[in-house]
Amino acid sequence: NTEEAVKMAAAPTSYTAEMAYDSDRRKVRTSIQFSLLNLFPNSHLFHNGLGWLSIPTGAGIASLMFSGYLCLIPSIIFSKYIMDWPSIFNRKLAIVHPPFDSAEERNAAATAAGSATAIKTLSARSQMNIQKSGGPDSIAPRLMRQISLFGPGIPGSYWLSRIYLLMSRWNFYLTGRIFIDQLTERYMGHWIRFGESALLQVRTCWLDDVVEAFGKKNCGGPFNVVILGAGYDTRCYRLDILRNENARLYEIDAVGTQTIKKNALKKANVDSGNVHFVSCDFERENWMGALESRSNFDKSLPTVFIWEGVSYYLDRDVVKATISEVSKCGNGSCIGFDYAHIACFNPTVLKSTKSVGEPWKFGMDPGNVDDFVKGCDESSSGFKLQVLDHLRYEELKDRYLAKYVGGGHIGYLNDFGGFLLLGIGSETPSSV
Repeated sequence: NTEEAVKMAAAPTSYTAEMAYDSDRRKVRTSIQFSLLNLFPNSHLFHNGLGWLSIPTGAGIASLMFSGYLCLIPSIIFSKYIMDWPSIFNRKLAIVHPPFDSAEERNAAATAAGSATAIKTLSARSQMNIQKSGGPDSIAPRLMRQISLFGPGIPGSYWLSRIYLLMSRWNFYLTGRIFIDQLTERYMGHWIRFGESALLQVRTCWLDDVVEAFGKKNCGGPFNVVILGAGYDTRCYRLDILRNENARLYEIDAVGTQTIKKNALKKANVDSGNVHFVSCDFERENWMGALESRSNFDKSLPTVFIWEGVSYYLDRDVVKATISEVSKCGNGSCIGFDYAHIACFNPTVLKSTKSVGEPWKFGMDPGNVDDFVKGCDESSSGFKLQVLDHLRYEELKDRYLAKYVGGGHIGYLNDFGGFLLLGIGSETPSSV
């Protein structure tokens, strides 16, 4: 329609603009399909009334979870001190390449308990899909039904997770508010710049657009799709463009999370036979070397690398080295990833991420992206990295989040950082 055409014309060099502003896709992603809000969608009074209702419903969810955590204490003690099961409270090492010195030294994703952050990411995508608030990930609910929010090894935590997720969905149906984002904005907004549901919604949609735009450009011949630090990513199982016989699919991740995911895929009856799984630790191994030596990966082909929610946890040199590998792949290759604003690295966030075994290490000022890209460009092939997309929170909210009657968006998203798509070849770079 006219609105989408105007917005797409305003961002003519964006790699993903055509996909993002497609009217059918945009309608699905930015609509609330099931909520009391839909009874009187244009009523400010009704909208505000449901906002007040969300206070007692949110308090009920918080009270239930606090009580549930207390009830889990005996299970945690039993699991850790009697049975010695691996869990987020008992980080036992998984078998990896190469072996690590101790669980304390490694990112949690490399342990047998896997990544707690990856599970939270899966949960947010699952909720946005089930509650019909624009979430495109239809596989996430099937995987989430196999996993506890606490990960493996804590008896009883699975059912506490189910109850919490159910209550959060009903809170949205009744009030149109996302509990965890509302809680973050109200009580932690001065040091945390995003709610997990809003961030995951825009990130999922944008990277879907990256993959589909890349597949559309390269479907005439063989091409690679590589999910770096895959976690519980589901693109290889749900995007139609990747059912093309020319698509060669790879997931690379730490062995702990990858093992749990493969078991969940099997239990959920999700066919993963066309995906090559490669285990690797990004901090200790050369991931490209692992990909080439442990699979049939051909880097001479056009390749899109999806690097979702990983850069935060790596040293700056590792991030730059990872990105520089892209310029050594076939013409038209690109890498899409998200980064945190350096201003987000406050003591509270750093302490919180360290406490769950996944400390934040990398961030940058969005205004310094050009300098960062130049530092990554170590190609020996003659190709130079170009910025194909650099999207910030305002445009992301407009593209991918549903709006309330007052103009605000569901969820909570402030200036968290940005999304970058860097590529090589003849693509037209976008303005930064």
